[in-house]
Amino acid sequence: MVAVIEGKEEAAGARYIEFKVYPSPANPNGALASWRFPEGGKAIEQSEPGNTIEREFRFAVDCADQHSIPFVWVNDPDGLFPPWTRPR
Repeated sequence: MVAVIEGKEEAAGARYIEFKVYPSPANPNGALASWRFPEGGKAIEQSEPGNTIEREFRFAVDCADQHSIPFVWVNDPDGLFPPWTRPR
């Protein structure tokens, strides 16, 4: 089971995927995301054209689950993807 966390310190040293949310340059009311393993800085995936941020989030959580990574940290400093809008 993957836990979604709001701060990386909540992982308490365990592995996590960072799901970084940022404003869409093409749509001022939209948001995009990229996700990566922070320890190596290696990008895993980023928003694909036509995918919603909700879909990207599901992909990130599924990836964490498949690789036994216990946490997905939603790094969203601008509050573009608040917890109550995220798929469960």
